[in-house]
Amino acid sequence: MNKVYITGTSIISALGNNKKDSVQKIQDIDDNNYYEYLKNNFEELKYYRIKKTFKSNKEKFYSILEEVVLKAIEDAKLSKEESEDLHIFLGSTSMSISIIEEEHLKYKKNESKYEIKNIGYGEIGIFVENLINSKYNSTIIQTACTSSVNAICYANDLIKNKKIKRALVIGFEFFNNSTFKGFESLMLLSQSGEYKPFDINSDGLILGEACSAVILESDKKEENDFEIISYNNSFDSYSVTSSNPDGEVTLLCMEEAIKKANLSIEELTCLKAHATGSENSNLSEVTAIDKLFKKYKKQTDVVVLKPYIGHTLGACGTNEIVLLCESIKSSFLPKTINFYEKYSDVDFTPLLENKKIDKATILFHFIGFGGSNTSIILSNKS
Repeated sequence: MNKVYITGTSIISALGNNKKDSVQKIQDIDDNNYYEYLKNNFEELKYYRIKKTFKSNKEKFYSILEEVVLKAIEDAKLSKEESEDLHIFLGSTSMSISIIEEEHLKYKKNESKYEIKNIGYGEIGIFVENLINSKYNSTIIQTACTSSVNAICYANDLIKNKKIKRALVIGFEFFNNSTFKGFESLMLLSQSGEYKPFDINSDGLILGEACSAVILESDKKEENDFEIISYNNSFDSYSVTSSNPDGEVTLLCMEEAIKKANLSIEELTCLKAHATGSENSNLSEVTAIDKLFKKYKKQTDVVVLKPYIGHTLGACGTNEIVLLCESIKSSFLPKTINFYEKYSDVDFTPLLENKKIDKATILFHFIGFGGSNTSIILSNKS
């Protein structure tokens, strides 16, 4: 079987319009200037925004998508022929709802004859296929907040089993009223406007928009390229919109990924938690991680990234993988910002200061509505 490496990445988010600026911003933000960072992001809504101006949602959507794709291909140093040989995988929750809302509003104002212009999201795939002149049709994966990480897992399997040579995985989430109002109706959004995942005083999550891409190949190109070591999926049937407070399904998912990798907890550099900030999700995942550490009597650093970019839903897989891997390539593990008080009877706290490192083996965990859990382990140690 082939090995699979991440050979190229790119990202645009609230942190910045490229990965270098984003990683620098992560180093610059701390508890002292965090509120100023939030203030710069929050306009009329508490929402982490991409700081670029466009004439329309459609222009924004496709301009950012194009920039992210081309930068990832450039980062992987792919030739024109290699780019055309990329199999495309798209992971998102809202897909192009922002464009659909915009078109519908035009119809209501008698500025368009289309009440609903497109059914389905095939045009997104076609856009990327044409952009890189791909030989293959795109694959769309929608599994809520595990969408883009599951796209990576699927592409990984195909490359490992020599079904395809290389893959382009894109995670994207852009502001739209349908998603925002949906989370608002479920009373999951933070009223205070402070993102405090894993803190007992957290009052909810804050959504964000971002777009990122990773290139997967079977050949390692750079010494510090991350290899996909293992992954595992599990499903929590407790509720469509919440996790079981006992955390057992999350625990099983992480545990199985570690076993498949033939690793022990102390061999992990860190565990990147999903950490949405909502009351149920916080409690369930904190309980699962605490059970994991207590069961094996070992701990590793716990990293939380959403206070930097918001909860980017289906795109958080690629977004958080790119940000953490790039931070590690810059020789540090990112601190958790705005954390002050842990849950009672829980023995761990997330990493509170940037930590200097050279190489890393990381367990990433993601949880989605509908009960989807995905753990994936990456390493650039070998």
